[in-house]
Amino acid sequence: MKDITLPLVSVVVPVYNTQDFIQACIDSVTNQSYKNWELMLVDDQSTDNSFEICQRAADKDPRIKAIRQENNAGALAARNRGIQESTGKFLCFLDSDDTYESDKIEIQLAFMLKSKHAISFTMFQRITEAGEFMGKSNVPFAPEISYRQLLGNPQFSIITIMVDTMQVSIPLLKLDLVKAEDYVFHLAILKQGFKAYGINKALSNYRYRLGSQSTSFMGNAADLWKVLYSIEKLGLLPSIYYFSRYISKGLKKKMILMSQIKQVQGN
Repeated sequence: MKDITLPLVSVVVPVYNTQDFIQACIDSVTNQSYKNWELMLVDDQSTDNSFEICQRAADKDPRIKAIRQENNAGALAARNRGIQESTGKFLCFLDSDDTYESDKIEIQLAFMLKSKHAISFTMFQRITEAGEFMGKSNVPFAPEISYRQLLGNPQFSIITIMVDTMQVSIPLLKLDLVKAEDYVFHLAILKQGFKAYGINKALSNYRYRLGSQSTSFMGNAADLWKVLYSIEKLGLLPSIYYFSRYISKGLKKKMILMSQIKQVQGN
């Protein structure tokens, strides 16, 4: 793909104390087969060398911007800052300890352009802290997802999505739900009347780290209830219905994850 004729893709990465992983994250973007991108690295006042690594990368490549928050305000605020300062027609996200496959942007952008989709997602796979393959996603593939289908059923990861900013109004969320921020973002963009269309290929790598926020089932469940009842304001009975969907599907996902963890620990 020629970067002169095809649209700019912005990749927003909130960064906080991931000095052991941020370079791999950056490299996975700079090594993309599609070259017309900008990488927004927004450091949330890291206390390790994360920002220095980001700054060195920005000094070497004008497509990379290293931004430092004035105060430690959390990943959501850092992501919002990256969204505000990005200039691409298409918007992607990546966490600072995760990575892309080298053809992620090229494949996904071609998919978006061909069908004029507003929102798309891919599958992901888990990797260990050392970067070794751990297992496929524990979320079954769905070719398309609507707002209603997403209720109580987190179906894709924010590190896999691509959004056309000319079609979708990008929300700048202000929440106190650490374990559900991504999910609320997904609901907010689909609630505008769009569907998210899937690519059945693992193009993003989620790094499993022991004790990470996203691996706590009960914590995730508590925040998901708040999303359904307090943020989406579905009412008591619909909230119970969609929450029971989450518990049912979530337990199956948790069992798959536990099996993957056990396999890694046994090696």
